[in-house]
Amino acid sequence: MGLLDELEQEAARLRGQTPENDAQRTVREQVWREQLQPKAEQLGQFLMQLASRMEEAKRRIRFVYKVPGYGNVTAYAEAPFQCKTTPGAAQCEVEFSMVAQVAPAECPEVVAETPGKVRLIQGLLQQHHLSGLFGETKNANGEVVSGRFQARGRIPVSLRTLASAESGQFKLSFANVEDFGGMSRSFAPDALNEEWFDNLGRYLMRESPSFGRETVAADVRQQLRTRVLH
Repeated sequence: MGLLDELEQEAARLRGQTPENDAQRTVREQVWREQLQPKAEQLGQFLMQLASRMEEAKRRIRFVYKVPGYGNVTAYAEAPFQCKTTPGAAQCEVEFSMVAQVAPAECPEVVAETPGKVRLIQGLLQQHHLSGLFGETKNANGEVVSGRFQARGRIPVSLRTLASAESGQFKLSFANVEDFGGMSRSFAPDALNEEWFDNLGRYLMRESPSFGRETVAADVRQQLRTRVLH
């Protein structure tokens, strides 16, 4: 078989796949228009109202973060609560954010009596962009050899949601909500009902310790299985 024959066969194979790809694209676009896009707009409106009403109610949200080797860090988030929606032709992104101020008086005071302990505690706090060293003593070389620590600093808290025609679902990415670090959840559009919105709001306000299990639509699961098999 010559080169031209090989290219002709490859072109024929691609032509045979085109109707199926077009059909899949049509389904994705329909799901986007009829389900994802309206729900994404509804989610953006909900988070915008949540931010506004929390500010009006002067809500103060309490967060507790675990720092092994130091203890629990307590922080409070107050206004401003911010929400921004970025719509697109085939996707919509919503970001909800706030900043939690560490409350030193509610954090443990840890005594470090050796240079090694000073470096250890300082390193643990710095991992989370926190400080807290005070009452330190230094040797002749200027090295801190002992001191006390009580956490101080600011902690960014956020939720980023992305709905896209390509994925066919909502992806929620949380940062520093339950604890330090990130967490992601994915949901089919039909999961976003009144109870879902209420649970999300209560989770962000720390009235609920956790937020829904990850769910993926049946057609999306089938697509993922197909990709794995092929």
